[in-house]
Amino acid sequence: DTQLDCCSRPTYDTHLECCKGAYGGQSSGKCLSELASPPTTSPTMAGGVGLLWYPDYDTAWSEAGCKADLPVPSGRPNYDTQLECCKGSYAGQTSGKCLSELASPPTTSPTIAGGIGDKWYPDYDTAWSEAGCKADLPVPSGRPNYDTQLECCKGSYAGQTSGKC
Repeated sequence: DTQLDCCSRPTYDTHLECCKGAYGGQSSGKCLSELASPPTTSPTMAGGVGLLWYPDYDTAWSEAGCKADLPVPSGRPNYDTQLECCKGSYAGQTSGKCLSELASPPTTSPTIAGGIGDKWYPDYDTAWSEAGCKADLPVPSGRPNYDTQLECCKGSYAGQTSGKC
């Protein structure tokens, strides 16, 4: 409730109502900053997660990633996206830990449209006499890989009498 006091100034029941009513357009935020529980400058989502990403300095650099937990520790750089945070704070990280935590992490092999990679490998899931080389992604672990299908066939199926590859 807003009431007028003896001098024709409005009065408010709470500090928050006063800030909103008398200082609603205040760009400095001074009035709101004096509340017992002042609002933060970063919007928050449910579960204590904010909208800004920051590097996790509490974890070893090679195993660290980016967080959006609240509150954001003071002095940390912050970014609008997790990817920006990884690029800005973990660009040289050879373990790839930060990037691996992205919702859609990049693969280690470049991709061409349709889930086809640029490396060819032998198809060990098909009988040798009927097998050929594939470039599907992901490349199975431990398979030799080649730059071209011809190199793959020569390297992996050189004695194949069926000529399938």
